[in-house]
Amino acid sequence: MAHKVNNALILFGGSVVGAGLALLFAPCSGAKSRKRIVRFSKSMTNTGEKMVQGFNDSVSDLAGSMTSMGKKVTSMMHR
Repeated sequence: MAHKVNNALILFGGSVVGAGLALLFAPCSGAKSRKRIVRFSKSMTNTGEKMVQGFNDSVSDLAGSMTSMGKKVTSMMHR
């Protein structure tokens, strides 16, 4: 149990030090950084939505093809 607590404290301490260094060496102001983060987040959201839509379209096309093939096979078997 003490080992887990020690690891958690090390992780927390490293996070605090990393955040402090990031603020210290940031190449631009906080306002500009926040705008960049928002812009990047929106870009990634749009990219993710496009990927999901493309996947949905592909699955729909596949389902349509499989349905069509199933109907053809069924009609061939009933001849």
